[in-house]
Amino acid sequence: MSVGYANGIRVMSITHTGEPGFMLYIPIEYALHVYNEVMNMGQKYGIRNAGYYALRSLRIEKFFAFWGQDLDAFTTPMECGREFQVKLEKGMEFIGQDALLEQKQHGVYKRFTMFILEDHDTDMDLWPWWGEPIFRNGRYVGKTTSSAYSYTLERHVCLGFVQHFDEKTGEELVVTTDFINQGEYEIDIAGQRFQAKAKLYPFSSLFTQRRRKDEVELSGYQRE
Repeated sequence: MSVGYANGIRVMSITHTGEPGFMLYIPIEYALHVYNEVMNMGQKYGIRNAGYYALRSLRIEKFFAFWGQDLDAFTTPMECGREFQVKLEKGMEFIGQDALLEQKQHGVYKRFTMFILEDHDTDMDLWPWWGEPIFRNGRYVGKTTSSAYSYTLERHVCLGFVQHFDEKTGEELVVTTDFINQGEYEIDIAGQRFQAKAKLYPFSSLFTQRRRKDEVELSGYQRE
């Protein structure tokens, strides 16, 4: 697309926060011009600058993994809940395909999980950052990879990987959905443990309900 005097701009519908959004890939010589054009045209829509770290924190409450922090080259799509992005039935071979097929058949040994802190006081208690130990039924099962305060849930949210080890032999076992859902979890923040609720999927219904409630209130105000 073209913006002002700039052309050759590639637009991709990609979201990093869970809300509808677009990424603009701009030739560097047009970057400042495009920014000024977008900000000028967006004034009547209430456009504002948003910090990069603010966007990175907002993605956590939508359970969006971040490359280089939550994910690395040793993480598979099956382990972080992104198997839907891999088309195993298209008949095209790719590097790592056999390993993914094996994980699909037999399961994974670590699972990316969202944790919502239950008894954490954001005003009095230390905030989580990343690297905090995760305990399931009193046993260490992994560590957090990122965290942020959720303005929708009004509490802290942590993301991290959970593993399953045999209590007697220490053998690594497959992490099932039941294993995640049936445990009692705690996050250790600077030596103090806080209860946490584990989720394998984001609170999509909660966000939808709140958005609809806001829309109803807004439409009712307009009718009056």
